[in-house]
Amino acid sequence: MLFLNLLLTNANATEIPFTDENCIKACIGEASSQGYLGLLAIACAIRNRGTLKGVYGVNAKHVDKEPAYVWTMARKAWADSAVKDITNGGQFWGSVHCDKDWIKKMEQKGFVKTFEYKDHKFYKEKRGGK
Repeated sequence: MLFLNLLLTNANATEIPFTDENCIKACIGEASSQGYLGLLAIACAIRNRGTLKGVYGVNAKHVDKEPAYVWTMARKAWADSAVKDITNGGQFWGSVHCDKDWIKKMEQKGFVKTFEYKDHKFYKEKRGGK
C-alpha cells in the first residue's frame, strides 16, 4: 500500500481539481499522439482513479499547443469514458518506452495489467490477495 501511496503523491505534490476541463487536459498531455483510443484509455484510467494527483499530463507544456482536432477527440474520449471502460479497471499507466523500470515494479508488486494500447500499459491494484 505504501508503494501505491507513493505513486499517487510523487509526481504532483498539490491536488489538482478533478474537473472535466482538467481531465481533458490530462488526457491530451498523456496521449495526444495516441489517437482516439489512446485518449479514451487514459480517460478511463483517470476516471477509475478519481484524482489527477500524480498525473503528469495535466501540466504538460504541449497541451495548449495541440490542434483543435486533438481537443475534439479528447473531449469525446472523456465523455465516452463515463459509459465504457476499455482499460478493465486500469488506474495506473506507463509508457513502454519511458517507464520500463516503473512497469517492472508494478508487475513485481503484484499489480495486474488490464490493458495495453500503443505506448501505454495499464494496471490496477490486485484485490483480495489473489
